[in-house]
This record gives sequence, C-alpha cells and structure tokens, in this order.
Amino acid sequence: MSQSLSGHTPPQEGRFKRSLGWLEILFIGFGAMIGFGWVTLTSGWLIGAGTMGTVVAFIIGAAIMALVGLVYAELVSAMPLAGGEHNYLLRGLDPRLAFIGSWGIVGG
Repeated sequence: MSQSLSGHTPPQEGRFKRSLGWLEILFIGFGAMIGFGWVTLTSGWLIGAGTMGTVVAFIIGAAIMALVGLVYAELVSAMPLAGGEHNYLLRGLDPRLAFIGSWGIVGG
C-alpha cells in the first residue's frame, strides 16, 4: 500500500481514509480518561442523594439518553455520512459555528 508524503494512506474502494496520526489518537485517549472522571464522581453524588434520589436520577438520565439516541437515529438516517456530529453541524449551521461546535463536542 502506498503512502503519501504526509504519512497518510490513500483511501481504498469502499473504505474510510485513515487520517488520524499518533498525536490525535493520544488526545482522544486523554479525552476519554478525563471524560471518565464524571463516572467516578457520580458515586459521591448518589450517596448524598439517597435511594430515592438515585432511582429518580437514573430514570431521568435514561429518559434523556433515550431522546439523544432517537435524535441521533434520525440524523444518521437523514445524513448517512462519515463524520457524525460535524456533518450535522455543517448542514444546520454556518461552517465557522460548526467548527466551534465540533471542538466543543471534542472538549466535551
């Protein structure tokens, strides 16, 4: 397989182009570690809320996640392109706002 001068491989027929380098992968991993922090912090919040507060919190969280899942299902069926949220923002907003929104999603 041939590589260009930038180190990226050209896309093959019916495949995605490999465009992430080691630095991007490092930052994705770092973001995943930071993002997992809220999971470990919720135990303290749930202890303070008690049993009923925990049940209510999980029910509210499940309802929100169900709505988010339905929204993503509609977006994917309407715009089946690689790139996910960035493509949705490009279609709905100005490219500059889509850029800011995409970085907001990455920074989370």
